[in-house]
Amino acid sequence: MSLLVVAAVIRDDRGRILLTQRPAGKHLAGTWEFPGGKLEPGEDPAAGLARELQEELDLTVHSSAPLLALTHAYPDRTIRLLLRDVRSWEGRPQGLEGQALRWLDPNAVNHLPMPAADRPILKALCLDPRYAISPAPAAFESLDCFLKDWESRLDAGYRWLQLRAHALAGPALAKLAEGCGRLARRYGARWLLNGPPELAEHAGADGVHLSANALRSCTARPLSEDRIVCASCHETSDLMRAGQLGLDFVTLSPVQASHSCPPQRAALEWAGFEALCRCSPLPVLALGGLNPSDLAEARERGGFGVAGTTAFTGR
Repeated sequence: MSLLVVAAVIRDDRGRILLTQRPAGKHLAGTWEFPGGKLEPGEDPAAGLARELQEELDLTVHSSAPLLALTHAYPDRTIRLLLRDVRSWEGRPQGLEGQALRWLDPNAVNHLPMPAADRPILKALCLDPRYAISPAPAAFESLDCFLKDWESRLDAGYRWLQLRAHALAGPALAKLAEGCGRLARRYGARWLLNGPPELAEHAGADGVHLSANALRSCTARPLSEDRIVCASCHETSDLMRAGQLGLDFVTLSPVQASHSCPPQRAALEWAGFEALCRCSPLPVLALGGLNPSDLAEARERGGFGVAGTTAFTGR
């Protein structure tokens, strides 16, 4: 059985999110989830969400926008979850179907039992959907020049960055990671190391970014659940493997042709990106020839965010 479900991220004036508990007798009873429900055949997601929140919570939704989508296969059903950010609403939430309600800080929800389809969303709610990737250090005259470029991205407001330095190893990479980590902490930003997970952990990174080859050779999630693990994906099998390993995010590329795209890898274009997003069990970031201004398009196509190097800088 396959179901298309729409759900809401509703925030109060303190930044807390609203969760509802599935009542007894329902699938996954007792778990806490983002409020919403099944779409009717042919129903527009925005209209369907407004209907569900009126019926379930007595809320009137004035506007909502796509936030992310993912697909999760339970033993007895497959759920395609469309999550929307409710930007304008009125009313006082009430559990009209007998469900309990709670307002919670998204950083403090991990202790609650949640459906497997909902849990990957929690980390996304705490992250910048614009993922800035560093150029190779070899493109700079010195370590100081590289760190100035890294800081320019922080100055520009990016709060999720990736250190990519495949040509470096050992002490040289450790020294670079130390400098990047120091700057990221100063700005309150999250950063991932595209490199060995053990070095990411030692350097105090918020997590690790796995290359496509590293993902394909990986046999278990490389870091604990309190860290972020992202992976580069290019095809359906990559997306499935990332989900099986219990990772947190994936980048999907190349959406458009770019100078960094290998010539043998054809651009997906937005239609191809959308088609692959439909089978991803994890939040997806669009990568390849994109700008931060492409975020709205990525979300309309089922992605969570956008990633890139050249356009994601303060210079």
